[in-house]
Amino acid sequence: MIVKGKVSKFQLSAIDFFADALLTKQLKRHIIVHVKFRKNMANVLGLTDVEDFNSARQPREFIVEINSKQSKEEILLTLAHEMCHLRQYCYGDLNPEMTVWRGEKVDADSIPYHEQPWEIDAECLSHILYNDFKVFMEKTYDKRS
Repeated sequence: MIVKGKVSKFQLSAIDFFADALLTKQLKRHIIVHVKFRKNMANVLGLTDVEDFNSARQPREFIVEINSKQSKEEILLTLAHEMCHLRQYCYGDLNPEMTVWRGEKVDADSIPYHEQPWEIDAECLSHILYNDFKVFMEKTYDKRS
């Protein structure tokens, strides 16, 4: 996976950890992620958009925008959440227009944000990923001591 943008080594480690958990090694080799930190995202913590597709019209290049006015921990959790959306796009669970979820048509405008199925999925999984990453980092840090 190619990660572009101004990310710290720690954030890059987190993104790579999340990608390892969410994507196959084969798929991961074909993904490009542009990470952008924004100060002016109002009440939004993060966004993931499809930027480009492969020759089979599958999403493979993404822009992940992160609200920079969060704590370091909140940024990691938001990165985990947005990587879950990236996975949803890659595997076709969610189409880029957000009108189809796992093969079923969905009217996203008629569903409150927190009840949208892709948000429920990403919210649940992102907390697991975030906690797994914390444990991984604690073990990695303990081995260095």
